[in-house]
Order: sequence, then C-alpha cells, then structure tokens
Amino acid sequence: MKLLLFFVLLFFNFSAIAQADTEIKLSKSIPQTRMGQWTVGDYTVLISLDTIAVMLRKEQESMINAIAYYGDQDSNLVNYYKASAKRYDIAATQLEHAKNGLDLQTLIIYQGREDSTQNRGHSRFLREQIDHFVQRGNAIVYYQGKRIFTLCRSAEPSNQGRMETPGDILNHGYEIRTFYDVPENLLFYEYYHLGW
Repeated sequence: MKLLLFFVLLFFNFSAIAQADTEIKLSKSIPQTRMGQWTVGDYTVLISLDTIAVMLRKEQESMINAIAYYGDQDSNLVNYYKASAKRYDIAATQLEHAKNGLDLQTLIIYQGREDSTQNRGHSRFLREQIDHFVQRGNAIVYYQGKRIFTLCRSAEPSNQGRMETPGDILNHGYEIRTFYDVPENLLFYEYYHLGW
C-alpha cells in the first residue's frame, strides 16, 4: 500500500509541472557612462563597462585568495587559479580603458588552464552575468534596432513534461527562454537538468 501511495504521489508531483511565463521590465533610463554591447541575433544588450570591470575584479580577487589558500597544498589548483586570475585581470583592464561601444564578446574570460579552443571570446561566464543584468532590469536592450522595455522569460519542462517511463523521469529538466515577441528568436537559452 505504501509503495502504491509513493508512486501516486510521484506521478502527481511530476505531472503538475507547467509552463511559467514572466515579464522582465528593462531599464527606462540611459546611464551617462561608458557602455559595452553584447549582440545575439536581433538583440543588442548594453551594459555599463565599469560595472562589469568591478565584477571581474571581485572574481579575480577571489582567485588570488584561492591561490594563497592552496599555495602549499595543491600545485594543480594554484596553476588553475593563476591562469584564471590572469585572464580576468586582462579583461578587467581592457574594460577599464575601453571606449564606449566595446563588443563584450571579444573578451576572453574563462576559468582553468590555458585552452586554445576557448581563446575566441563568447564567454559563458560573461553571458550568464549579462543574463542576470537583464533579469534584474539593469540593461538596455534593442531588438531589431529599436529599444524595448520588456522581455518575456518562459520556463517549461523538457520533453513536454512527460513522465511515462523511467527514462522520462531520469532525463527531465527545464528549458528557460528569454525573448521579446517570438519564442524561437531567443536572447538567452538555458537548460537545467533535474533528473539523475
């Protein structure tokens, strides 16, 4: 009986997952500061260069602290953090001296040892930070050349919420999309895996 109750509750738990849409209100003012731009398809996002530089300096500081902590314990971690801290320092310095309109996708920011395949820009770390700026409404966004003041963010279960087989249960997650008017024309896309 307990086993039957367990499966009934498990079924209702997974079948109750639904799509959730939220509206993101964007900044209505234009700050009087140097702005960097992040372009994805029809979207251009403008972010304060000084804000990103401060964020990168904080990340660099935490890596320097990690180097000091692991200095006598693990040379692999020290090398990992040294290479990362150096890249963050270079990127922050570039931002501090950049002119208005810098293409943020040219910055090389990643964690780990030197990797030539990642030395081409399009930083995942920076993309996530810009996504957070957009979610909090601290960004200026243009869509097809026109400034917009709202975005839609939808979260829906992958595989249409099916929980019919053990594979469905183990391999499910959420797809999160940020867009203006057409869900297929995305500014940001994320997938969160919830299965095992």
